[in-house]
Amino acid sequence: MDIAKEGVEGDSTLEKDGLNVYLDPQANAMLTNSKIDFNDRQGFAITGLEQSSSCGSCKC
Repeated sequence: MDIAKEGVEGDSTLEKDGLNVYLDPQANAMLTNSKIDFNDRQGFAITGLEQSSSCGSCKC
């Protein structure tokens, strides 16, 4: 996760209350049906991620 002023070619853009979130295709697929929240104490929290036994980028 990073902060960007604009997306790059191929990114999906989600807008909520004037905030744009740019997702690359891989992140978009991973975050389908997930919820991203933010609070001052914990920062960003992602719930509802689809877990896979062979995600390819880690040793799950």
